[in-house]
Amino acid sequence: MIPQIDMTAGLHKGEGMEIKDRAEKRIREISIDGCPEIGRGAHGVVYRTAPDMLVKVYYENVQMDAIRRERELARWAFVKGIPTAIPFDIVRVGDRYGTVFELLNAGSSSDYVKESPEHLDRFIRKGVELMKQVHAIEAKPGELPDMKQNTMGWMTGMKKRLPEEYYFKLSEIVNAIPDRNTILHADFHLKNIMIIDDELMLIDMDTLCTGDPIFELATIYASYRQFPSLDKKALEMLEIDAETAETICDRTYELYLEGADEAAIREKKRIARILCCIRIIDFLGRHTELPGWEQCIDRCVSDVMTLLQEQNEME
Repeated sequence: MIPQIDMTAGLHKGEGMEIKDRAEKRIREISIDGCPEIGRGAHGVVYRTAPDMLVKVYYENVQMDAIRRERELARWAFVKGIPTAIPFDIVRVGDRYGTVFELLNAGSSSDYVKESPEHLDRFIRKGVELMKQVHAIEAKPGELPDMKQNTMGWMTGMKKRLPEEYYFKLSEIVNAIPDRNTILHADFHLKNIMIIDDELMLIDMDTLCTGDPIFELATIYASYRQFPSLDKKALEMLEIDAETAETICDRTYELYLEGADEAAIREKKRIARILCCIRIIDFLGRHTELPGWEQCIDRCVSDVMTLLQEQNEME
């Protein structure tokens, strides 16, 4: 895991909390009134506060420890060779926390896609190049969370939702995925990609993990096809229409898997879709405050069963 230094080590009980409280009181406050949104991830929204300055404002439920860890992960990722922004100050934005980044002329991928539809295919190609650049880097064993292990943990919640023979088949598929130390971003979509001088850069390093690239392809399907099929608000978040989302998903698969035969591509897509549903089912099971969560889970379970039936027929 990323090393973390306990600055309160060796202090008497209570002194560490007092120092932490005083440090947080010294955090400067900034305003985002009138600032354009240019990115959005699992834990916060990115705004441009000046031509060369961005701030990621975290959601209310994100704690300071998680913010500090993401800052460490971003610095670690930069050293590893992943194109990302290095965070600087932690600030207050109203009743929330934020992290400041210095990035000159950073633009929104969503805006680029909307304003330059004729360049969509070029953008997708550059996105696939960036994805492969990340996937060419390896972490040391145990340095980051393992996506395969995470997925196997998420599957436990599906035992009661699937007939035994389907659950057994599902376990076989996940277990057969190769163990790898390949770095994955694991939330690779428009709102986590910045454009700077015609080059792409990733933000939101808190989802970094390791595993076979099939798990990255699963997140692509989740972002552009599965989530939008469950809730139209997913497209509102990406700020694109359904046709554009489907084009990005399908073309990404086509380019990333270029050179593979059609049967292999179909198989990769099927497994990626299954993995994407497992992740969404776990997410919704932990967020029962979301409207329609039960119906969305039922839909994903139905999709998994259909995909497993197709798999059996292929065999």
